[in-house]
Amino acid sequence: MFAAGPKFMARAFVGAVRRNLPHRAIAFVRRYPLRRPQSVTFKNAFLFAWSKMARCRPLLARDPAELSMVERVERRILELVLAMPDGRYRRALRQFSLQLERQGVPGARSSIARQRGVTMMIGTLGPGGAERQLVVTARGLRDGRKPNIRVACVDLSSPVSRFFLPELESQDIEASVIGTEVDGNLDPRLRCVVDTLPFELRDDVTLYAKTLAAQQPEIAHLWLDEVNIKGGIAAVLTGVPRIIISQRSLPPINFVFHQPYMRESYRWLARQPGVKMINNSAAGARAYEAWLGLTRNSIGVVRNGYAFDESELAGYKADCIKLRQRVGIEPGALVVGTVMRFTEEKCPILWLEIAALIRRDLPEVRFLIVGDGPLRAAMEARAAAEDLAGAVFFAGHLKESMAAIASMDLMLLTSRAEGLPNVLVEAQFLGVPVVTTPAGGAPEAVNHGKSGWVLQGWDAASSACQIVRLLRDGHWLEAAAKDGPEFAFKRFGVQRAIDETLAVYG
Repeated sequence: MFAAGPKFMARAFVGAVRRNLPHRAIAFVRRYPLRRPQSVTFKNAFLFAWSKMARCRPLLARDPAELSMVERVERRILELVLAMPDGRYRRALRQFSLQLERQGVPGARSSIARQRGVTMMIGTLGPGGAERQLVVTARGLRDGRKPNIRVACVDLSSPVSRFFLPELESQDIEASVIGTEVDGNLDPRLRCVVDTLPFELRDDVTLYAKTLAAQQPEIAHLWLDEVNIKGGIAAVLTGVPRIIISQRSLPPINFVFHQPYMRESYRWLARQPGVKMINNSAAGARAYEAWLGLTRNSIGVVRNGYAFDESELAGYKADCIKLRQRVGIEPGALVVGTVMRFTEEKCPILWLEIAALIRRDLPEVRFLIVGDGPLRAAMEARAAAEDLAGAVFFAGHLKESMAAIASMDLMLLTSRAEGLPNVLVEAQFLGVPVVTTPAGGAPEAVNHGKSGWVLQGWDAASSACQIVRLLRDGHWLEAAAKDGPEFAFKRFGVQRAIDETLAVYG
C-alpha cells in the first residue's frame, strides 16, 4: 500500500465521478488515504544538504590548484554549507556566556576547595591512536609529577571500547564512565546555565559537568573533537582552572563525523581563560588555526610519545613468525602491510588498488591488513578480485598489533587526512620501513628517504612504482631498518612527550 498525494487523488476522484462510478471512487479513497504533504523547513533542508556533502569532503584536503573546475565549485558549495550554522551557535554561546556571568559561575575557578589531580576524558579506550596516547600519557604522568590521574570515558560497555583498560588498571589508574555520578553533585545554578545551550549539546554537557563536579580536578585534559567541545564547555561551567584541549588530527571539517556546532564551540573555548589547545602535529595545529581563524602558533604542538625499551621490541620481533603462521602467510614471503580503521579517510580501497599494482610486478608479495571498520565488506570484495585473490590477509583487531607490524617488510599508509600516525612511528621503532601519503602530519613522522618514504600524492600507479622500487632495493631496506629506530627514539621518546605535556599544564 502507498499513500497518494492530493493532486493524484483529486484527478482520480473526478475521473471516477465523470464515468458515473461513484462506488469505485469511494473504494479508491478508502484504499489510498489522503496524505498531508510534509512541510519542508529550512532545518530539514539544511540537514539534508549537510548529509549529502559528505562525498565532497575529501576535496578540502586537496590542493586547490589540483582541482578541476567542477571540483572547485563543489568545494566552494561545501564550504558555504558547512559555514551556514555558525551564526546560530555563535548567538547561542553568547547567550550561554551571559547566563554564566549572571549566575556568577566564572567565580567558581577560585572557589573550588578541593582541586586535585588530572581528569582525562575521551570517548572510549578502544584500539585507536588517540586512546593509546592517552594511556601512555596517563602512565607517564603517574610515574612523574602528577600521581593523581583519573580517566573518564563516554562508553566502556563493549570489549572493543575497553581495549586499553587493562593497561590502566595495571597502573592502578581509575577509569569510569562519564555522567554516572549522582545527580546531587551538580549545582542547580549550573543546570539553569546549561539549559541555554543548543539542545544537541545540553544533555551531554550536563553529563560531563556531573563528572567534573564530582572529581573537582585541577586540570581537565580532553581528547578528540566531540569530547574536547562538550567536556570543554562543562569544564568552563564547573570552574576547572586549567583545561587542555588535545586535537589529534586535522580539523573535523575533513571528516564525516563533523557536526554543525563544532567550529563556533571551538572558537568560544579558545577565548576562555585557562584553556590551552594542543595538537600532535604541526600540520594539524596550523590546519585548526586556519579553520578557526586563530593566530599562527596559538595552538601548541606536543608530538606523540612512546614507551618502548629494547627488550620489549625484541619480544615483538620474536612473535612475528607465530603471527604470520596464525593469519596464514607462508614463511619467507615478502609482506607489505598496514594497521588502520576501515573508514573513508584512510582510503582503504586505494590501498588495495596499490597492492594490486605491486603484485603485478612482484607476484610473490603478500598483503597483511590489521584493523576493522565499516568498509570491511567493500575491502573484502576488492581483495577477492582476480588480481589480488589469495594474496590479502585480514587479521582484524589484534592485541598484538606490534607483533603484526614487526612481521611486515614494509608498511604502507594511504590516508587522505591524518594527525600524527602512531603506526608509522611504531613501525620505525621496530625497524620496519614505512611509506605514506603526504596526509596532514604524516610527513613529520617519517625520516624521508632514510627510514621511509613520503609519496607525492594519492595516485595508485605512481605510488605502486615507487614501492616496487623500494622493495627491490635490498640495500635501502636494510639501511631503513637501522635508521628507523634511531629516528623514532630521538624524536618520539615518551619522556619528551611527558615533559612537554607538563609544560602545557603549567
